[in-house]
Amino acid sequence: GDGAAEGVRENLRVLLVSGEPHAGERVWRNLLKSDAAVALVHFTILRPPEKQDGTPIHQLSLIAFPTRELFSEKISNFDLIIFDRYQNRGILPPVYYDNIARYVSNHGGALLVASGDDYAQSTSLFRTALAPVLPAAPSGRVIEEPFKARVTDDGVKHPVTRSLPGLREPGVEPDWGRWFRQVETNVIRGRTIMSGVQEK
Repeated sequence: GDGAAEGVRENLRVLLVSGEPHAGERVWRNLLKSDAAVALVHFTILRPPEKQDGTPIHQLSLIAFPTRELFSEKISNFDLIIFDRYQNRGILPPVYYDNIARYVSNHGGALLVASGDDYAQSTSLFRTALAPVLPAAPSGRVIEEPFKARVTDDGVKHPVTRSLPGLREPGVEPDWGRWFRQVETNVIRGRTIMSGVQEK
């Protein structure tokens, strides 16, 4: 009767899939594990370059993990799936990407793809069944030019980017950066909240 509302915040269930070990992988883990409200499942799917010796993928002991269970029956248990520097090298069966795309489009699941040059290559996640739920198509071109990422007009209104530390006022360079490489993309859907070289 006194008009007070009580909110219960459930855990955010995150599946982090790393494609290769790199310094940023620890940053992801530390960031996600620092919040008690995040329940994290993390694994690395790896085929090191020096392993290109013709060994069939199914004989490489890379995935001691219940992948079929995770990507088939339990996919909808997650709120967010992150692909971190993950390239499609034929290790995950195509049906798993299909399951993730359905989870995003039909069940409100969230997908975050954090990638570099690999997004522009033939092993790009854009060249899988995930394409219909990804916001930008790679042109195949990687622009190598120093730049400072800017927040767009939409980004100024967006809760993720509007209060970024180092943002500064319009017309003034942000405090962050520089970056030196950008994968050129064509926006298909969604809103662009940051821009880079030549406002791309």
